This record gives sequence, C-alpha cells and structure tokens, in this order.
Amino acid sequence: MASARAYSTSWLLFTSSIVLFATLCAAISPYAPGLSENYYAKSCPQAAEIIEQYVTKYLKKDSTFAGAFNRLQFHDCWVGGCDGSVLLNSTATNSAEREAHVNFGLRGIKEVDEIKAALEYACPGVVSCADILIIAARDATVKAGGPWWPVALGRKDGSESVDLLADANLPFPVFPFPLLVQNFARKNFSAREMVVLSGAHTIGQTHCNGVLPHLYNFTGGNNATDIDPAMNKGFATFLKKLCPQGNRTNTLFIDSTAGKFDNAYYKNVLANKGIFITDSTLITNSLGKKLVTSFAKAKSTFFEEFAAGMVKMGNLGVLTGSQGEIRKKCQFVN
Repeated sequence: MASARAYSTSWLLFTSSIVLFATLCAAISPYAPGLSENYYAKSCPQAAEIIEQYVTKYLKKDSTFAGAFNRLQFHDCWVGGCDGSVLLNSTATNSAEREAHVNFGLRGIKEVDEIKAALEYACPGVVSCADILIIAARDATVKAGGPWWPVALGRKDGSESVDLLADANLPFPVFPFPLLVQNFARKNFSAREMVVLSGAHTIGQTHCNGVLPHLYNFTGGNNATDIDPAMNKGFATFLKKLCPQGNRTNTLFIDSTAGKFDNAYYKNVLANKGIFITDSTLITNSLGKKLVTSFAKAKSTFFEEFAAGMVKMGNLGVLTGSQGEIRKKCQFVN
C-alpha cells in the first residue's frame, strides 16, 4: 500500500511538472496560440521558397515594393487582426477596408494574388493569404537590407472587411504624438514600440495625399504658403515641387534612402525632414525625441526592436484551427 501511495505521489508530481513546463513554455512563447514556425513543413514545405522567389522578383522590378509589403502587414493586422481582410474586394453591399481613406494608394494586392496563385498550384487550399502577408513583409525587409525575424504561421483568412473599421483603427498621417501613442496603446504597443515601427518609413514611396497637410494650409487658414513651421524650409520647397497644391496622386520616395532599409529615417526626422506629420511629430515629445536620437545613432538597436515589433504585430487577432478559412483567391471569400 505504501509503495502504491508513493508511486501515486511520484506520478502526480511528474504530471504536475509536465503541466507546469507546458504552461511556462506557452507563457514565454512569442507567438499566438495555434501558430508555429513549421506549420507548413508537411502540408506545403515549398511555401516559403515560393513566396521568397516572388518577393525577389517584385523588388528587382521596383525596390519600393519593400515598403508596400510592410504597409500591407500593418494595415491588415491593425484592423481586426492578421486575417488577410485588407486584401478583400468590396461587394455590392459592403465597402471593404481597401476603400478606406487611410488606405489611399495601397499597393501590392495584385502581387499577393500572383503569389497565392502559385501556392494554390503547388499546394491547393493550404496556405492562407494572411500568412502570405506576414512572410512577404519579412522577406521584403531582409532583401532591402533590413533585419530578419522568424515567422510563425497557421493563420486563417477572415471574411469581414469594412472601410469604416480601417479608418477607425489605423493612424492617419496627420496624427500628433499623443494620438499615435493612444492608437498603439489600444493594440497593447508602447510608445517606444510605436517609434520603432514608425521606422518602417525608411523604405518605399507614398502618394502626395498624405504629404499635402504638411505643405499647405497647415493651420487651417486656407493659406497656400502656410507650411508646418517645424519642417525644414528647403525640404518643404523641394516637396512642393513634387506635390503641387491639390495633387493627391503624384508619388515620391518616403525616405532619402527609400530602397534601403536602414536608420536614415530617424536622421531625417531629426533634421526636420519627415515626410508625414506623424514623422515630424515624433520629436515634439521629449521621450519621442530621445528615442529617435537613439535609433539614429544605433542601427543595430533599431533593427533588433523592429524585428521584435513585427513578430508581436503578427500575433494580433489571429484566426487559427477551425476559425476562418483558406481563401482560394485573396480578394474573395470562398
């Protein structure tokens, strides 16, 4: 009897240790439940290679697509979670996220569709559009000279996409520092993480739509010469040549080294040469200016924290298991 009782006690301690170990592992995992780095190892082992090949092709054609793929991940994950909803088309009864004001000039939709078609040919009904966005953003960043980070996979695609939700969740390019902090806090991101992820503006291009508020009628006085007083005057004159008043559709590089992922963005912001108000506002706050100055000096620190921020972003609101679906075409629900 004593032996049996001792065995029972030992077994209880052993099983308790296993449960505790599993709990601790889950607690320290950087990934949302249901995601793993080897999710497609058996079902579509060539998935990562296919996506990388297409990303390489797009960046060879136009290096600014690195910024486009980063923007797609952010604009997808920030609105209801990383579920590929930003890719969906509008319908007769619904205006999708892509139609939102904050998504003006969104690029990369067609390219993601091409990647999805190649994956459907290789592994029908296996790889989600949501996961394509996550891998493409990472691969594009690396190919532009930026940091690498591990990507956990297994997301399913959502079916809801509403323009008003995008405008309600994503930060507009005119947000001042307090609103940016508030916006990121709603997703459980700190002010430091906000400044780090703003560094994505080191690559890509933008339309004049988001730049005009910096250059004309800044204080709302209907005065074409009323520019943001914090902006470098020579830089403002340069931007006005690229973005005449009222022209929303011209494009310009978002950074002085727009095809290269580096920390030049922070150096530009310190020199009062931020493209958007959301850039220049970072140094209007003492904490923001301290962080911008730090990242302008330490590229390695910026790279490390940017990678961690992208991993964290990829966990937002994911659908896994029986939730969601694997779309056959990224712009349409099945």
